[in-house]
Amino acid sequence: MTTVSAGAEASPCDVCEALAVQRDAARAAGRTDEAGDCERELREHEGHGRGCAS
Repeated sequence: MTTVSAGAEASPCDVCEALAVQRDAARAAGRTDEAGDCERELREHEGHGRGCAS
């Protein structure tokens, strides 16, 4: 079992990383609907208790 100190922040999983990249690209291109969809997916993914941090 791996322990993480209280001050350490969890690194994002591959799904969170990909969604964040997609969100940022959509924002840069002015695709606000797509950026919003990515935000929603990030929130839902983090809500599964996987310990993900975006």
